Amino acid sequence: MKQKTTHPVSIRIKYTRYVIPILLITFLSIGAIDTIFYFHSVKESSENEKTAYASTALTSLESYFTQFTSDSSIFCYKNTTQNNLINITQDDGQEFQKLLLNDAPYYPSLSVNYSDNVFFITDSGKLISTASNSSQPVSGFSPSCISEILKKGDDYHGLPYIFEISDASDKLYMCRTIYQWTGKTETTGKKRLGTLVVESKAAVFDKIFSLNSNVYQFVLIDNNHHIFRNTTELSEQNIIELIKTERLNTQIYKYTADSFSTSISNLQLLLITNQSLVYKGTRTFVILLLFPSILALIAIIGATRFISRSIADEFDYFMEKLNKTKAIDNDAFIHMNSSIEFSQLSNVYNQTLSRIRALSEKIHDQEILTKNIEIESLQAQINPHFLYNTLNCISGLIDMDRKEECHHALNSLADIERMSLKGKPFNTLEETLYYVKEYTYIQKLRFGNNLTILIDIPKALYHCYIPKLILQPLIENAVIHGTSKISGKGIIAILGSTDGADLQICVKDNGPGFSQEFMENFSKSSQQKPSTAYGIYNIDKRLKLYYGENHGLILQNNENNGACITVRLPLKLVEKPIEKAGHLK
Repeated sequence: MKQKTTHPVSIRIKYTRYVIPILLITFLSIGAIDTIFYFHSVKESSENEKTAYASTALTSLESYFTQFTSDSSIFCYKNTTQNNLINITQDDGQEFQKLLLNDAPYYPSLSVNYSDNVFFITDSGKLISTASNSSQPVSGFSPSCISEILKKGDDYHGLPYIFEISDASDKLYMCRTIYQWTGKTETTGKKRLGTLVVESKAAVFDKIFSLNSNVYQFVLIDNNHHIFRNTTELSEQNIIELIKTERLNTQIYKYTADSFSTSISNLQLLLITNQSLVYKGTRTFVILLLFPSILALIAIIGATRFISRSIADEFDYFMEKLNKTKAIDNDAFIHMNSSIEFSQLSNVYNQTLSRIRALSEKIHDQEILTKNIEIESLQAQINPHFLYNTLNCISGLIDMDRKEECHHALNSLADIERMSLKGKPFNTLEETLYYVKEYTYIQKLRFGNNLTILIDIPKALYHCYIPKLILQPLIENAVIHGTSKISGKGIIAILGSTDGADLQICVKDNGPGFSQEFMENFSKSSQQKPSTAYGIYNIDKRLKLYYGENHGLILQNNENNGACITVRLPLKLVEKPIEKAGHLK
C-alpha cells in the first residue's frame, strides 16, 4: 500500500496557514451576512416608504381630481349654467361670465383657494374668464392654445385632463369638455357647449407632492413622457432618460424611478428615489460593524499568534540547546520552567542525556587509552628508525677517524634520546629547536660544508607546545631524500609562522623534490605506506591522532626546486618558559 507523503511545517506556519484564514473567513462571512441582511432591511424599508409616499400622493391627487370632476359636474350641468351656455352667443357671454364670477367660488376646486383663474372656451373658440380673480392676463391663452385645448378635449369625451402651456411651465390647467345635458350619461352624439379650464394654483400640487424628504420626489407626466410638474432638482433631459432606463447615474447621486397610474386619462405619477441617500447610512453601519469586528479579529489573531509563538519559542529554545550542544556537559542539560509538556520533555531528555554521558565517558576513556597506545606505538616505532639512521651517521664519522667530533655527536644523540624517553609527550618549540640544533650538528659533521641549515622562527613562538620528535625526522628526510641527491651544496631551511589560530613550521630543501605520484599517494588514506617515507607518514598520523584530520603535514614542491613539508597544528602557548629548557647556541 502506497503511503501518503507529508511535508513537515512549523507550528507558526500551521497557525498562519490554517487558523488565521479560518478566522478571517468566519469574520468576513459574519460581516457579509450582517451587511446583506442590513441592505435587505434598508431596501425593504425603502420599498415600504415608496409605497406609502406614492399612496399618500396618489390619494391626494385623486381627491383633487375627483373634487374637480364633482364640482364641474354640479356647476356646469345644472339648468342655469346649461341655459347660459346654450344662449352664450346671444349676449356675448356676459351672463355666463357673471355666473362664473358669482357661483364658481362656491365650488372648492373652482375657488381661489385651489385656482388662480377659471376660464371657459366656447365651442366657437371664444374665451370667457374670471380675469378679476387672477393676477395673470387672459392674453396668456393664444389662439393656438385654445385650438389645442379644444382638440385635446375631443379625445377625452368629457373626462378631465391636464393641459400645460409650453412657454409657461409653472402653469397647469385642469380641463373638461362640457356637453349639452340630455339626461343621458353618454357624450357621444351630444352637442359640445365648450371647455371648462381651471388654472390650478402651483401650491396645490406642491402640497400634494411635498414629502419633506430629499430621498423621494415626484414628477407628473403623461404617457408620452410630457412633464407637467417636476419637484426634483433633475433636468428634463435627466428625467426623460430616467423614465426610459428606470436608472440614472449623475456625478453625485444615483436615481431610480417608479411610475403609478392615476384616474386621469393618460396621466402618471413618477416617484423618483435617490438611491445614494437611501443607502447613505449603510456606510456608517458598515463602519460600526467592521470596527468592533476588526478589533475582535485583531485580538483573536494576536492571541493566536501569541500562543503559537510561545509554543514555537519553546520548541526553538529546545532545538537551539540541542544544536549548540557539542559536548555532554552541564551546559547541555535543558531546564525549562514553562508548560508541563515541555518540562516533562526536558526531564526525559536530561535523563537520557545523563545515561548517554555516562556511556560516552566510558567510551571516551577507552578511545583515549587506545589513541595513547597508538601514539606511543608510533613514537616507539620512530625511535629505532631515527636511532638507526643517526648511528649510521656516527659510524661514518668513526670510519673517518674523527674521534672528537664522534664523541660530541654521541653526546648530542644521548641528549636527544633522553628527551624522547621522558614521560611528557610535548615539548616547547624552544626545547624542540635545541634538540634540532643537536641533531643538525650530527648531520653537518657528516656532510661538512656541503650542508647548510637555516632556522627562521620568531621568538614569540618559542613557548608553543608541539609533539616530540616531529621536526628531526623531517630534517632527516630532507637530508636523505633531498640534499644528498644533488651534487652542489645542500640547503635546509626551517621556518615558523602563525595565522593566530594555527602554527605552521616549514622544512624546505633544495633537493629534487617530491614526485607527483608520491604526493598523490600521500594524500590517499591507504594503510600500506612505502618504507622510503615511513617517518613522514608516521608524523602525519600522529598529528592527526592528536589534533584531528584538519591538521598534519602538507607536502609541496618549491617553485624552483626542492621540497617543502609544512607542519600544521594548533597554536598552544604556555604562560612561562618550561624549566630546564635547552637554549639555542
